Amino acid sequence: MAAAPHPPSPIPPSPDPDLQTGLQYVRAGWFDRAEPLFRSALARYGERPDILHFLAVCLSQRGALDDAEQLWRKAIAKDPKEPMLSYNLGLVARRQGRLDEAARRFRETIRRAPNHVDAKLALASLHMDQGRHVAAERELGQLLNEMERAEHEGKPAPQPLLARLRNMLGYALYRCGQPAAALEILEQALADAGEDVARRSQIMGDRALALASLGHHDEALSEASQAADLAPEAAALHHALGFILYNAGRPEEALVPLQRALELDPNFRGGRNTLALAHAALGHTDEAAGLLSEHLQQNPLDRDAVLTLSLLKIRRHAYDEALAVLEPHLKEAPDDVRALNNQGLALRGLKRFEEARRTLKRAQRAASDDPFVLTNLASVLVDLDRAAEARPMHEQALQGLPGDPRLLANYGICLAALGERDRARDVLDASLASDPNNEEALIARAHLET
Repeated sequence: MAAAPHPPSPIPPSPDPDLQTGLQYVRAGWFDRAEPLFRSALARYGERPDILHFLAVCLSQRGALDDAEQLWRKAIAKDPKEPMLSYNLGLVARRQGRLDEAARRFRETIRRAPNHVDAKLALASLHMDQGRHVAAERELGQLLNEMERAEHEGKPAPQPLLARLRNMLGYALYRCGQPAAALEILEQALADAGEDVARRSQIMGDRALALASLGHHDEALSEASQAADLAPEAAALHHALGFILYNAGRPEEALVPLQRALELDPNFRGGRNTLALAHAALGHTDEAAGLLSEHLQQNPLDRDAVLTLSLLKIRRHAYDEALAVLEPHLKEAPDDVRALNNQGLALRGLKRFEEARRTLKRAQRAASDDPFVLTNLASVLVDLDRAAEARPMHEQALQGLPGDPRLLANYGICLAALGERDRARDVLDASLASDPNNEEALIARAHLET
């Protein structure tokens, strides 16, 4: 939705009655009544930037984004220094999925109007949509510092704005892996929110996620449940409850709130991915794959869905299908470590070992201490009869994740290839003690007894 508009160019002292009434309708939110009045004014006065702007606002409110964009482009061509025009062009570009252009427009707005708070919030929100949570945290932290300095100078920001800003910053900190810092900011956001139920429930949902990240699952579930009760039509809060249940090892209980989130908002970002993870944890592989495939038809570059679906395909030995899922994403993000890792696994499954080695080597260059990249690259080296090179990689991986049954299984297989049968037997037994159903460990252990 476009921000509450302000005229890019002043309306003359004695405004046209249509413009005057149209502005009143816009302020009241009656965009359908305002639109014909602005069209009438446009016919009389021509393509004046302020009229183009308000007409574009009306069009965007009824979803005619292409037409609104054309009007804003005409307006900014006539009044290139007006920040509201570049800001609204950023909003429409974002709604149409052109995120790079949206970011450029928001930065352009901030350059022209350094105190344009809405543009700064929009840019930070865009960073979060793109998974750039560190950049979002930086933008939001700077904005909060500016507001706190203004408050010390006797110019306090409105409490609702502070509540929104601290809410966003707390969520960004949580996504940056700083849940304790997130909780501190979110506590302040709750105080700022006052009796605003919608904002309080959102803050409580984000607090619940941070609590769960710290391992306080019971407290997190209580807070998430309260938040969902406060705002029962908010898809994000039902998703948060399901997400926490899934991560608490209760995937069956997670299904109901996750399904409810998608009923409320079928396009909820990440909703199908989390529901698919819960189904996968319950062994419902077909349901999980179906959900993700459906989601990727509409959002082909959704990173989380691509990674989850490709991994499901690999586990089902559908390696060609996994590669097909990964290909569009890797064209857009060729250095994505997790996507390269999955691509390497799929190539290994097809016994294209040299290609797998090169792919995993690229991933290792980008993340030299990632335990899964290390263990998978080392396993491919074993496939290539280079077990001696693989051994230190397996050992380095286990330093990062000691006791992980998957890493232990791979290390045991490497030791067996080196002829260290007794040591391999001990390591494989340790793997099976943690996960008795580890297929690779079971096969390798059986081979040691033949």
